[in-house]
Amino acid sequence: RNIDRRIWCDLMNKSGMLSLMDAQARDEWHKSLEKGDIPAICEANILSTFEQLHKSKGEVFERGVINVFKALSWDYKTNSPCRFGKKIIMDGLVSYNRWGFSFTHGYRRDQIVDLERMLTLLDGKLLPDNRADIACRLSDHIGQKRTAAVYEDELFRINYFQKGSAHIAFKRPELIERLNDIIARHYPGMLA
Repeated sequence: RNIDRRIWCDLMNKSGMLSLMDAQARDEWHKSLEKGDIPAICEANILSTFEQLHKSKGEVFERGVINVFKALSWDYKTNSPCRFGKKIIMDGLVSYNRWGFSFTHGYRRDQIVDLERMLTLLDGKLLPDNRADIACRLSDHIGQKRTAAVYEDELFRINYFQKGSAHIAFKRPELIERLNDIIARHYPGMLA
């Protein structure tokens, strides 16, 4: 079982399918590997598994967009319940204490990584290695500049505050329109 589990993990990593999955799908995949009923490694099982994953990759990608969208707090005017706007506000992305800011690890980390992954794929670029994704870069930035409150890269400008919230401004409006197209498909009638 351990050998089969390692082979399935290696196949998923090398195939690139994990990069299309949102945090929820990756979590489900890893949990299924931990259960004792993983399929044996054989050509038929590998082909059928990847055929099924390939057929559902668009659905999994769109579910990631919807999950990030649904996780936004509607307590802020900027977070529209109909679409992604020029910026969004996320609670709990950072924390602040007497030593300065620190990056919060958890479901918000997964959401911002999912958001970067979606925008990168929509832009047609290669995904960054998980050791160089937005969460790692933001964490490094906060670690180096404990009192700075602004992070910027080619996709985002992130202003973070002592109360733990972060204002995430999007630098590529054409990509946000494509995200909104996905939301419109799932929630018809919400967008003009």
